[in-house]
Amino acid sequence: MEGNQTKLLESKQVLEKLAHGINPIDGSDITTDQLLNNPQVIRHLFVLLNFLDSELEKQKKIKNRKRTKKVVLTLTPEQLEKVLLPKGPIGINEFAQAVNLVIDENISKKLSGAIINRKLKKIGVLSEEKINDSKTRTVVNDNSIAYGIESMESYYNGEPYQRVVFNDIGKEFLLKNIINLMGLD
Repeated sequence: MEGNQTKLLESKQVLEKLAHGINPIDGSDITTDQLLNNPQVIRHLFVLLNFLDSELEKQKKIKNRKRTKKVVLTLTPEQLEKVLLPKGPIGINEFAQAVNLVIDENISKKLSGAIINRKLKKIGVLSEEKINDSKTRTVVNDNSIAYGIESMESYYNGEPYQRVVFNDIGKEFLLKNIINLMGLD
């Protein structure tokens, strides 16, 4: 991309000189060339210049966006206090949605249940089981209950399955530890 940007800048400089009646090779005025003095040709050169400006601006924004990549999760203690969790056992996506309502999206990426589950598996609080050759599902393990995580029967497309839910102890554990969990690699 860096090479493309350099080529675009060089091309823009040549087109600007031509559009303003200047020979890009030696800097002299172009006075005798009918083609380069034709208003229609000059107009098209300015159209190209506008296009190049917009392309260069897009590349600049993309480069800046990559440079200022958002942190996975940034939460202040004040924001954590504002998280309102639903009553009763909740799934991890419900927890993530409640947290997302208080985060500043200019600073932090949104939280997802899949990311939280991945972190909980990493510390051994949840496990994973294979459903078939290509799919897995998150399940509770022997450590889960101590963290307020249990499973309850639910239905998906009419089929029963064990849904992982967080009781009041689990919700409190997540709220107190979400920042540390998200910092795990």
